[in-house]
Amino acid sequence: MFISNLSEKGKVAFKVVHLQLLFVVLIGGLTYVQCGDEAARFILKGGMIAVLGNYIYALFAFIPRADADGSVLLGFIFIGWALKLVVTIILFVLVFSVTEFLRPGAFFTGYKLTLLMFWFAPILFFSKNGINHG
Repeated sequence: MFISNLSEKGKVAFKVVHLQLLFVVLIGGLTYVQCGDEAARFILKGGMIAVLGNYIYALFAFIPRADADGSVLLGFIFIGWALKLVVTIILFVLVFSVTEFLRPGAFFTGYKLTLLMFWFAPILFFSKNGINHG
């Protein structure tokens, strides 16, 4: 219901977050097959921290209408960024304090690969036939 009321750019932002979620599940599954369940759990934990932070940011950044005042748009972007930062810090602290941290390499690899998917998403969504048309 909420996502259907968003602008086209807001829908694309949520597509990017959903692509990140799909990517996390895919690399988690591949890690499970290759390295076992312990490494796959830490890949998924790291990736889900990135996905949840980006979901919160996309949720708040596209709440106002596209034709709203610039200060309103900027304010919601800053609120989304600040909440993303706070949630990311809280989730990192929870993972470090609650779980036995056995595979730090897998954890940070899942986090970093998921963030890299954010940088590759414009190539996937906006290029046509290998040529970026703007």
